[in-house]
Amino acid sequence: MAGLCPERHNRAMGIGQWTGKVRQFWALSLPDKWLFMRAVYWLGVARIWLARVSFPQLAARLSAGEGVENADPELLRRVTYAVAAAGGNVPWRSDCFPQAIAANKLLQRYGYQSTIHLGVDKAGKTQLLAHAWLTCGETVVTGGEDLDRYTEMLTL
Repeated sequence: MAGLCPERHNRAMGIGQWTGKVRQFWALSLPDKWLFMRAVYWLGVARIWLARVSFPQLAARLSAGEGVENADPELLRRVTYAVAAAGGNVPWRSDCFPQAIAANKLLQRYGYQSTIHLGVDKAGKTQLLAHAWLTCGETVVTGGEDLDRYTEMLTL
């Protein structure tokens, strides 16, 4: 999952690559297929929200709800995989923030509370890099690479 944010976005794939992806999908268990498809759905919703919804409204939709804070580690692994796999295969940009939103909504469906963290890193004298990651309890679910370089600014 290295390189998911901030530079990663999708590239066009040839037919040979797509047949391999289809085989991988069909090799998944039925619950993992549904989880992958829900991840694709929530990544799409996240892109629309980020493009069309004001930040205060978005924050209200994503603010921590009720639920258990420490999820089953196996479920967290499955959600991490599904969101990363879906994010790498949808035809729209699905970097760290949409992936954090999608994983947040997937975990919410299972009754778990999670937190979206937004941070920045100073890149040079005039540029800031933003990053989002999701935690459930103490476990980083998405966006966990190089977190030490980011200063946390906000949690949702």
